[in-house]
Amino acid sequence: MRAAVYFKHGKPEDVLQAVEVAEPGCPGRGEVLVRVLLRPVHPGDLLGVSGRYQPGSVIPEGGIRVGFEGYGVVEQVGDGVNLKPGTRVAFFPGRGAWSEKALVAAEFVTEIPDEVSDEAAAQLHVNPLTTALLLRAVETSGAKPGRDVVVLTAAGSAVARLTIALLLDRGYDVVGVVRRQAGVNELNVVFPDLPVVSTDKTGWQDRIFSASDGHPIGVVLDPVGGETASAATGLLSQGGSLVSYGDLSGQPISVPALYFSTRDIRISGVTVGRWAGLPQELRKADLKLALELAASRPELFPVEEVFDLADVAKAAAQVELPGKTGTVLLASQ
Repeated sequence: MRAAVYFKHGKPEDVLQAVEVAEPGCPGRGEVLVRVLLRPVHPGDLLGVSGRYQPGSVIPEGGIRVGFEGYGVVEQVGDGVNLKPGTRVAFFPGRGAWSEKALVAAEFVTEIPDEVSDEAAAQLHVNPLTTALLLRAVETSGAKPGRDVVVLTAAGSAVARLTIALLLDRGYDVVGVVRRQAGVNELNVVFPDLPVVSTDKTGWQDRIFSASDGHPIGVVLDPVGGETASAATGLLSQGGSLVSYGDLSGQPISVPALYFSTRDIRISGVTVGRWAGLPQELRKADLKLALELAASRPELFPVEEVFDLADVAKAAAQVELPGKTGTVLLASQ
């Protein structure tokens, strides 16, 4: 079978390739063998390929298979698994998701109802589950609907759009931050009344204050880091929180020490990589939310482009281009 593999760290479009590998064995007890049809290409996947998570780590001779999220159909199940072959499923986490077949623990496999499209099912886990983590971070920060403003950087991203939708549903005031003026227009197509500010013009921090209409900025949700996160942290009100969930810029966050002692600013982070370790009941609630979103808000699961698995390098290059309005998917039969 084919699988996306890299044999050295580097620029993803240069080091990713689809190669023939051995198929997984038969599923053991509590396991599911999935024939994978679609997989999302997340920026976080590409950070791993480039070596950002573990700089200097040694890659085994056979390379590393990529991907943790996918959608497909059940091919075979092990003992103790109540799924039938041919059932549509999505999964996360499951190693080697960018392969034509993946062996996954049944507890991380989600059956897909008929009303959820294949494309939305392929995006069912990482982005919506990150959204669930961010919502909990906002709630635990002490920010209150109707009182505090939540600012999202990289507001045009898939995760941010899902998060904006749910924050608005819960009564929070939200301000989006994007890199380009074109991004303002694109986001306002989905959220016509949302205040959106572009950082490509000077004075963007002042425009965030204006959009907040006198309400305190209680939380900044940021996947960018670097100058954007640093500047946004300075906008937080007394006791406000910066919640980091990515490092797209590759640059450190730099804030004055007095932010902590005199303003009680707090910095924390969330990652979907820790989601599998959460209590089962919490994971069930998160998956219920994800399925409800996929069924009722399909416009929040747009697809930018679908590439064949053989073109994984081209897909990686597409992900890193600015101006995307949807998720890049990898397909196989």
